Amino acid sequence: MELSGFSLPQLYELQKKIAAEIENRKVTDKHDLLIEIQNLAAAKGFSLNEVLGVEAAKKLGKKVAVAGKPQFANPNDPSQTWSGRGRKPQWAIDWLAAGKSLDDLRV
Repeated sequence: MELSGFSLPQLYELQKKIAAEIENRKVTDKHDLLIEIQNLAAAKGFSLNEVLGVEAAKKLGKKVAVAGKPQFANPNDPSQTWSGRGRKPQWAIDWLAAGKSLDDLRV
């Protein structure tokens, strides 16, 4: 396909259309592959969950990551809390910059 005859806006529009078509094909191809795998598993006498080990994983009780409990609260707005994990919120950074202790913010 010769693209030199297209203007820049036309090329950007073509780029958007190509990206959308790629996404559509990925979804369609994934769906088709899933059907093929299900049919192959069924032909061998298995369910897809058995093949993938979904039931076994559920039985093992895989732990799911959960948000930590609030350990610190903003004294100016108690609805703003922080678990102490991850990036410090700006209000905690400001509090520390003022020379105050993080322990003063404990819930």
